[in-house]
Amino acid sequence: MGIYRIKACFLALAFLFGCSSPNDFAAINSDKSYAFNYNGFEKSLFVDKKAHSFGLVFFTKDCGVCNEQIPILQTLAQKNGFEIFIVLADAKDKKDAFVWANEKKLTLPMFYEKKAVYFLSKAVGDIYGVPVLSFFEQGKMHKKFIGLTPLNVLESEIKKIQFKNPL
Repeated sequence: MGIYRIKACFLALAFLFGCSSPNDFAAINSDKSYAFNYNGFEKSLFVDKKAHSFGLVFFTKDCGVCNEQIPILQTLAQKNGFEIFIVLADAKDKKDAFVWANEKKLTLPMFYEKKAVYFLSKAVGDIYGVPVLSFFEQGKMHKKFIGLTPLNVLESEIKKIQFKNPL
């Protein structure tokens, strides 16, 4: 009888931690809210309940390399039609994040809330430095880059993803 209770408790915990409910985060430079779901069993991250390809990039405001990466990412998104989300880890509040985004002329959807930073960093296996660029292919992490990454390298990875999964 005791073994069944242990199995039932294990299954309940696995369900709670393996399949998360959607976490809605509003992008500060967009009118849209995005629902992120992370499935710990499959190690997959879905946006708006879709397993599509996208990029997730982690920055801090005072990171010089992050500042250099911004125009590269904006060009990448515009030129390749690839969705990229920015996560700003050290904004004090919405106004602080909005001012920073305007200074950098950032047009990509950006999240700053502590809940978003924590949830999304856990989904990519934690963040120990910035910038970190994570590319997802149909919801699964495809490639992770740390530090300043040139446009041609990022375009090459996107082409691999898009070639395998045409729109």
